[in-house]
Amino acid sequence: MEAVVITGKCAKRGQMYGMRIQKMSDGDWWRTWAFPIDEKRAHNEGYDVTPVQGNLFHTEEYPGCPYCKATSFVQCNKCRKLTCWNGETKLICQWCGNNMDNIVTATEKFNVSGGDI
Repeated sequence: MEAVVITGKCAKRGQMYGMRIQKMSDGDWWRTWAFPIDEKRAHNEGYDVTPVQGNLFHTEEYPGCPYCKATSFVQCNKCRKLTCWNGETKLICQWCGNNMDNIVTATEKFNVSGGDI
């Protein structure tokens, strides 16, 4: 089994969280768990180093963002980092402040970084 943790930030509260993703037999990545984490610990754990490419779906058990419970996310077209998403039409990247007008959904291919667990 291949599993890593990637990070995102809550669109509503701006706080970081980790998402455990697991590569399934079909080759797609599935989000299985989410938990609050601070930036220093995430960096120390290496959650920003392992490249992950492919679809990022979520399992039925996936609890969503630990702060607002959103199960979807967007990837910033500027800094390439993830922010949770509840379908808002206007969203600001919680990492770099970019106004995200070109939203990529979880049904499309992603290139993100995570760390092995």
